[in-house]
Amino acid sequence: MCVIVLTPSLNKSFKFQSDWPYSNSQIYLLGALLNDIKNSNDCNFKKNDNGYIFSTSVNYPNNRKLVSQTIELDKKLNIKMVKVFDENNIAYMTMKFNDIDYSPTFKDNYFDLDTIMSTYSDDIDTTSEVMALDESIYPLVIPTGTKLVSEEKIKKDIGERVIMTFDGDKPFLLVEETANVEEEFTIIPTYGEPYQLMDTLGVMTNNSLSWVSGGVEYYLVSDVLEQDELVEIAQSINVLPTMK
Repeated sequence: MCVIVLTPSLNKSFKFQSDWPYSNSQIYLLGALLNDIKNSNDCNFKKNDNGYIFSTSVNYPNNRKLVSQTIELDKKLNIKMVKVFDENNIAYMTMKFNDIDYSPTFKDNYFDLDTIMSTYSDDIDTTSEVMALDESIYPLVIPTGTKLVSEEKIKKDIGERVIMTFDGDKPFLLVEETANVEEEFTIIPTYGEPYQLMDTLGVMTNNSLSWVSGGVEYYLVSDVLEQDELVEIAQSINVLPTMK
């Protein structure tokens, strides 16, 4: 199926050919939660004073640390809360449902790209165009035996790009560059799977992770790092640079 991720502030959209909404666990999709209940080999069910609780395994291919979840229903079988746990049984994500419309109606143009782009508000997007990076953003997590060996800043036609090379036991390359607004609305074919990363949606492949946040485009790639390790490094890049 086609999955489109919009970035209105940059006048771009990213187009995936992916079954991501159907094949992976998703804490906010009722269909995905139902599939987890149906497909889990170790699904447990219990009743309490408030309703019912399902305990299931989960399938987050790009974050293998997430292994289980609880799905809480009230006495009328309305979903109330979902918690996803890591391998140490620590709640990693929690979502509460106050109200659900099971029969929503949409205008004919509700999913029309041009309509969505025209009604976009800057207040709901953390991505915007910047012209320069005053300083690089370094990951707070670096694999043991690996260190930064080179850093190069390059001028683009519009903006700047920084290329950081990390070498050692687990080498990787980190590219940071200023995000630019397209003059015309652009759809970019994207190869990989969508990945929820901090405040944005990234693109995950077998050996790379890319995303846009705070006016900066990031590209992280390695021939030896596992996907979980790429995510750990990416999530440690959480300090915005001084931009102008």
